[in-house]
Amino acid sequence: MKHSWLRTPLVLLAILAVVALVYAQSNARGTWTAEVRSEDSGTLNLQMQRAMKHSNMGNNFKVADLRGLDAAALKGSNVPVKFEVARDAGTITFTGTFNEGLGHGEFQFTANPEYLSGMKAMGYTDVDEKAFELTAIDVSRTFAKEIRDLGYKTDLKELIEARIFNVGREQVEGLKAVGLTNLPIKTLVEYQIFHVTPDYIRQMRASFPNIEMDQLVAMRIHKATPEFAQEMAKLGYSNLSADQLINFRIHGVTPEFIREVGELGLKNLSADQLVEFRIFGVGRDQIDDLAKEGYTNLPPQTLVSFKIHGVDSHFIEKVKRAGFKHPSPDKLIDFKILGIRHRDEDGDDDAI
Repeated sequence: MKHSWLRTPLVLLAILAVVALVYAQSNARGTWTAEVRSEDSGTLNLQMQRAMKHSNMGNNFKVADLRGLDAAALKGSNVPVKFEVARDAGTITFTGTFNEGLGHGEFQFTANPEYLSGMKAMGYTDVDEKAFELTAIDVSRTFAKEIRDLGYKTDLKELIEARIFNVGREQVEGLKAVGLTNLPIKTLVEYQIFHVTPDYIRQMRASFPNIEMDQLVAMRIHKATPEFAQEMAKLGYSNLSADQLINFRIHGVTPEFIREVGELGLKNLSADQLVEFRIFGVGRDQIDDLAKEGYTNLPPQTLVSFKIHGVDSHFIEKVKRAGFKHPSPDKLIDFKILGIRHRDEDGDDDAI
């Protein structure tokens, strides 16, 4: 009995601590600021800073979805306001002031107990501590069930990401129509981030019949579009592969760059040579620098080799001071790699 009596206060304290923690997470308050988006006067960007937290949460809301907010108040002068974001996960109540499109004030958040218990029943055990975020992002039980019905057993982090990027039945069914099924949830999120839509997939497959999905996504990321491929074709680079177009975009091989090197007398370069030029910085500055020392009309690979080994006008002047008037490009590279040997009056080379 003595031991039981000793444990009882500890157990009660532990229970009270857990209850207090859940209450703090399910019922929070903080401050907010808001600004009417200049490109869309019907949308409000709300930034919320929770008390005792060091993180800021922001989201865009349609003014029409903010219960109790009069759109006219947004443009007024120091107009007091009270409005709500009411979601399945909970309710955020805002009080404060708007002054000519800018607002600020305090908010109070209350979680929906039925939502918390319903989500826990679906296996989301950590829902209490994320209740505020789930409300702000609008992760409803209906959405969670939709994702589950599509065959995805996600954790809460994955479910939140899916909601942020609008993963759902419409996307899954659209991708299924172009032959893509059983994709991981992270792939669906990636496709939404980079706007890899069914229409885009059809367009790319029409232009690149044998394209793989990884290449298609990379082309989307780097903007290697069919229009870009057509520009390259006009400059003599037709039938470039997906990987070559991606490399052009990554390294900055643009139509302007191709025209620039053509004006320098470097025409009919291969796709790989153009990429090498960009990687190593071959261009007008290098060619003008070498021309000062009498090195002109050098082949593309020599220009690349000079860049790789650091052969420029300063190095060539050093070679000249060592007694070599106009060594060949290959000799200059050897000097750079092996070191310069001084040439005396008899024509013999001495190491320096």
